[in-house]
Amino acid sequence: MSASPVVACVGIATLDLVHRVQAFPTRPVKLRAESFAMSLGGMAALAACAVARLGGSARFLGPIGDDAFGDTLRSRLAEAGVASAMPVVAGATSSHSMVLVDAAGERIIVNHRGSALAALPDGLPLDRLAAAAVLADVRWPAGAKAVLEHANALGLPTVLDADLGEIEALRTLVPLARHVIFSEPGFVQWANVDCDSNAGRARLRSLCDAGAELAAVTRGERGVLYANKGEIAGMPAFAVHAVETLGAGDVFHGAYALALAEKRDVDAALRFASAAAAIKCGRSGGLAALPTRDDVNGLLAG
Repeated sequence: MSASPVVACVGIATLDLVHRVQAFPTRPVKLRAESFAMSLGGMAALAACAVARLGGSARFLGPIGDDAFGDTLRSRLAEAGVASAMPVVAGATSSHSMVLVDAAGERIIVNHRGSALAALPDGLPLDRLAAAAVLADVRWPAGAKAVLEHANALGLPTVLDADLGEIEALRTLVPLARHVIFSEPGFVQWANVDCDSNAGRARLRSLCDAGAELAAVTRGERGVLYANKGEIAGMPAFAVHAVETLGAGDVFHGAYALALAEKRDVDAALRFASAAAAIKCGRSGGLAALPTRDDVNGLLAG
């Protein structure tokens, strides 16, 4: 491993089967894809790849099956410079998704999570975590809970990618992270109110009152709404011509966790993450579309 800070990313790895189409269908119909690509996806796995691309050291902790999809996932993680610290789950199926991307860069995702995510976190090498920050998603709640609790005991920065998912997973994991970053659908599912309402802002503040350092909601082109030290603030998004939004949220979370590992403050980490996500939205493709450190520094300097 290099001397750069290690970010441990715990959660799901998915093989994405990406089809580009001109427009989404409005009724049952056959579509011809303009292009096809097979790429690494999954919230924690893609965040780990973003960390590595940005110059950090990334470690992925998540269950992968011993099927053909799993073989490809492990290969793609290694090619991206991500170390894997989770044993293969014998007899289990890996997660994969069918993704439609339209001409505006928006996407529809149909995911099969696979049976590997039922694995218990017993095989996690918590005694050898050796990370400067931890990022968890909500797709493998048992593993995320174990890693977040361990990281909190060590005093490490902990980040939760609180996307739409199982409500019990959100209820369990949100209180365990020091930095909670929701997607808009994830926040609505957790809080049952819109984030821009007075009640929504109060819910963000309540997380800080309960001990979180940051409680935020990513809102795409409307930027980030967040509570820090009990105060509500907004950070505008960088202007970008969106080509593909697939994976932008994962890049945001990975970049934010890396910034924390590098001991940046919350505002600097949010700006770094916003720049990284904006660059990703302006590009299409798989791992090659992830931003580099020079890309992000160039946008921030500009």
